Amino acid sequence: MKKAEKRKNRRFSREFKIAAVKRVLGGEPLGKVARELDLKFDVLWTWKKRVVEHGEHCLYDVGRRRGAYQKQPSSEGQERRITELERLIGRQQMEIRFLDKALRRVEELRQGKNDDGEAASSK
Repeated sequence: MKKAEKRKNRRFSREFKIAAVKRVLGGEPLGKVARELDLKFDVLWTWKKRVVEHGEHCLYDVGRRRGAYQKQPSSEGQERRITELERLIGRQQMEIRFLDKALRRVEELRQGKNDDGEAASSK
């Protein structure tokens, strides 16, 4: 049996994945860890990326299907907070535009008159 065929169907426990990722995050080169554990580079890289972006709970155990992990409740709260802040920024931008137009209108009216009630000079 070829080595590539043997690798194709291997499954790893969650603990094994976490231990491998911790080695990489601890400073060991990813390629070295992959060679020592007889893993494909891209498999270990994917595990590391998932842990960095979503946390260890996102590494599923043997037999658990892909995408079966759920986001942390705190990340949902963070997304909701981001949405609220974006909405607030939008409202503030609308207010700024309104006030800017109002200020320009007031300045136009001021330039149109001087204290004597006559038209102001453009100088």
